Order: sequence, then C-alpha cells, then structure tokens
Amino acid sequence: MKKIVTVLVLLVSVSLNTFSKKDIDAWKNEKNLDQQYVVFKENLNQWNGSFFFKELQIDQFYGALKDSVKGLESKIQEGRNQVATLQNELEVKTSQLEEVQLNLEESNKQVNSIRVLGMYINKSAYTLFMFLVILGLAVLSGIVFLLYKRSNKITVYTKNEYNELKEEFEVYKKNSMERYTKLNRELHDTRMELKRI
Repeated sequence: MKKIVTVLVLLVSVSLNTFSKKDIDAWKNEKNLDQQYVVFKENLNQWNGSFFFKELQIDQFYGALKDSVKGLESKIQEGRNQVATLQNELEVKTSQLEEVQLNLEESNKQVNSIRVLGMYINKSAYTLFMFLVILGLAVLSGIVFLLYKRSNKITVYTKNEYNELKEEFEVYKKNSMERYTKLNRELHDTRMELKRI
C-alpha cells in the first residue's frame, strides 16, 4: 500500500506541476497573430478534449485580435493612401514627361530646322532649296554669259563692219571730194575759157 500511495502522490504532484506550469498570458509575448493563437491554445486548460478558460482570457485575446485587425486595417489604409499618393505622383510625372516630350520635339524641330521669314524650314529642305537656287543662278549666269558673249561677238563684228564701212565712206568721200573739186575746177576752167571766147 505504501507503494500505491507513493505513486499516487507522485502522480498528483506531477499533474499539479504540469497544470501549474501553463502560463495563460504567454501568448501576449508573441508578435505574430498565428503564433499568438497557437500559444494561447497550448496554454489553455483542457480535460477530455475540451478547453477550459476564463472569460477574461477570451476578452483579452479578442482585444488583441481586434488590435491586430485594427493594425492591419490601418496598414491597409496606409497602403491605399500610399497607392493614391503614388498614383498622383505618377500622373504628375506622366504629365511632366509629356511636357518634356513636347519640349524635346520642339527642340528637335528647332535643331533640325532653320527659321526663315518666321517659318521653320527643315534643314535638308532648306539645303536642297538653296542648292537649287544656286544651281539656277549658275545656269542663269551661264545663259547671261553666253548671251553676252554672243552679243559681244555681234557687237565686235558690227563695229568692225562699221569701221570698214566708215573707212570706205571716208575714202569714197575723199574721192568724191576730189572728183567734185576736179569737176568744179574743170567747170571753172571751162567757164573761163568760154568767157574768153
């Protein structure tokens, strides 16, 4: 009988030790909600598969659960606020990017074009236009030069003809004068002879 009493005392003391070791507030030390629930469940008193707990334990756990849900909801709200802020920033950046793109296109247009008479003309079109103008002026200069050369040739020819004609005329005039003078003299001589007779 002594042995049975000793075993019973030993069993009672072991069961009291295990029952007294459970810390019903141990779940409060955990950071994660899942871990809090596991620790809370492990530290509940149970008998024959049923849990025994005090109303205060449930209220505390419910308060912690509410606080966790509130914390998560506040984090969700903060996340939504951050998303809205980032969306606004994205819209601002997008509008700035569009403005920069327009400025870049305008700058490229100014870099690739020349302003003539208040209009922007593409440099390659301006170069082509200037090349055509210079080519046209060169052709026109060539035509004018050829016309001048032809006119000069005609002028030189006409001048030579005029000079030759003038010389012939001078010779003719001189010969005519001499003939006239000779005829006049003969006439005068003849008159004088006639008067003498």
